[in-house]
Amino acid sequence: MADGSGQGHQGVSQEIFLVLQVVNSFIFAFSGRTLGGSTSINGAAWTRGSKEQYDALSQLLETSDADMNWNFDSLFSYMKKAETFSAPNAQQKAKGANSIASYHGTSGPVQVTFPDLMYGGPQQPAFASAIQNATGIALCADLNGGNGNCVSYTPNNINWQDDDHRSSAADAYLTPVENDRPGWLTLINYQVTKILLSGSAPSVTATGVQFKKSDNSGDTFTASASKEVILAAGAIGSPQLLQLSGVGDPSILTPLGIDVKVNLPTVGRNLQEQTMNSVGHSAQSSFNSDGSGPSDCIAYPSLKELFAIGGGSNGSVTADQMSSHIMAMHPAWAQNQAVNGLSADALTTIFGIQAGLIVNDNVPVVELFADTGFPDAIGIDMWQLLPFSRGNVTITSTDVFTLPKVIVNYFSVDLDLAVQTAGARLARNVLNGQAYSSISSGEATPGTGVVPDDNGFGGSDAAWHKWIQAPSPNGFSAVSHPIGTAALMRRDLGGVVDAKLRVYDTKNLRVIDASVLPILISAHLSSPLYGIAEKAADIIKSGV
Repeated sequence: MADGSGQGHQGVSQEIFLVLQVVNSFIFAFSGRTLGGSTSINGAAWTRGSKEQYDALSQLLETSDADMNWNFDSLFSYMKKAETFSAPNAQQKAKGANSIASYHGTSGPVQVTFPDLMYGGPQQPAFASAIQNATGIALCADLNGGNGNCVSYTPNNINWQDDDHRSSAADAYLTPVENDRPGWLTLINYQVTKILLSGSAPSVTATGVQFKKSDNSGDTFTASASKEVILAAGAIGSPQLLQLSGVGDPSILTPLGIDVKVNLPTVGRNLQEQTMNSVGHSAQSSFNSDGSGPSDCIAYPSLKELFAIGGGSNGSVTADQMSSHIMAMHPAWAQNQAVNGLSADALTTIFGIQAGLIVNDNVPVVELFADTGFPDAIGIDMWQLLPFSRGNVTITSTDVFTLPKVIVNYFSVDLDLAVQTAGARLARNVLNGQAYSSISSGEATPGTGVVPDDNGFGGSDAAWHKWIQAPSPNGFSAVSHPIGTAALMRRDLGGVVDAKLRVYDTKNLRVIDASVLPILISAHLSSPLYGIAEKAADIIKSGV
């Protein structure tokens, strides 16, 4: 198995990839280089998004693949299979936590619950109240049942039986069995350098992998595969390894002297990433957060709620106008982004599905995460969820230790900046809401000296644009939710893996990680990806 989650140290270290920002500076994105991968370093939030987004996956596959059930009902069952959910106790319920039993599993490897030291101060209830007043969004008991368009108290993948330590993929799936499974070996401090492929398309066979020490010292070793090679190196590492092994765009591989085994130009393309800005207030001296968290109150507004007057609207653009703009302009965006897909026609189809989800199905377009202690005493971390901008991951060397070039093309579609701006304005207006009046002592980040609130609607677009796009280390940051670079789609749309997660034109090479998600889900990635992995395990065991 070529598994990026095992390429590193026991303990937490982070591999940093430099990604190009639209204003010609760099944005840091983090990738988990440790046992458990990014599940060992992420925010541990446990959300799932909207049913319609999972059902849309089947629209991107062949009609003949319908029986593979890439839809919400199937993936919902696998997401529940992955978890052991512990419902909130009376103390946690008193602080706002709630749940619906049918939305959760009770016998899976990943432990999910609310924190023992859940915040009990006024800040999370104030957030829930203020965003309801600003947008009309509903408060729901549990957003993990396929309707993510609400504000809710959300659980974390933490283990209450282990002092609320995180329940990572390593803790959940590896530790309990690694000493009992015959033939199982976990190698740390080694890195896969190449997948060994034989034969020619459309019947290429993965015969094994090469690997060496992760400091690039010593010999190169070979592990032979008797059945399959499963690649799980993440949305940056998986396309890099595919390209290094001869699967990708000949125009990239041939000049580097790499023998092209499978002509798949979209390996590394279709990269999608989210962008975050944080708005913060200082607190009155009487404020008591009453707990240490982690924070667990999140809102997921739709386009209509985001552009509500008093919410994220600038006072002149309505949600209906934004909807019309999306439906009218997405074919032009596909033309503009075509270099990062298979073709403009293919992206037009994909963008049409994404546009329909936003406009017709009201899936959430931004996340507002109530954060205690960041960026100030009281904060909101806001990021757009469904950008249309597309980027790519491209090797520049035959050496796996040379990081690939990662171009995200942030805000290269005008809608993405408009949504980011409205989200930042909404965060300001929420924190300025009456519900915070007894807590807040005023905005500290960005502050009205940086983004003046001089138009009666929370600041002008121009002022927000300047702050959002300020050169690093200021301005926006990457959310570190990259997906799409080995997409689960039919080949004529730019897919890299088929409905069985097998790389096209190969017999036994599969990819199972965030790179296969073809479009972003309005959620944190953990629960959706555990669901995909559990489904993949059943696919593999079925022998198809």
